[in-house]
Amino acid sequence: MKIYYICEFCGDPIDTLEIDQIDEARFGFDCLTGEERQDIIKIDSLTNSIQVQSLCDQCIEALGLAEEEPVIFQTGYLH
Repeated sequence: MKIYYICEFCGDPIDTLEIDQIDEARFGFDCLTGEERQDIIKIDSLTNSIQVQSLCDQCIEALGLAEEEPVIFQTGYLH
C-alpha cells in the first residue's frame, strides 16, 4: 500500500511511503477526529493507496507558520 502526502495549499507532492499495513498511531492518524479524518485522509481502494493532505515546508514558511508566533496570530496582524 502507498501513502501519498500532498500539500493541501499548493498541491505539490510532499512524500510517498510504501507500507505493508497501516499503524494509525505510528502515522498520527489516531489523534484525528472523525471529521478531521474525512478532511485529511482519502482512501482509494481501487489503487490500494491513501492520500493525506498536509502542508509542505515552503507553504509553512509562506503562511508564517514556521515562526515561534505565527504571523496570523501576532497582535494587530488582522486588525
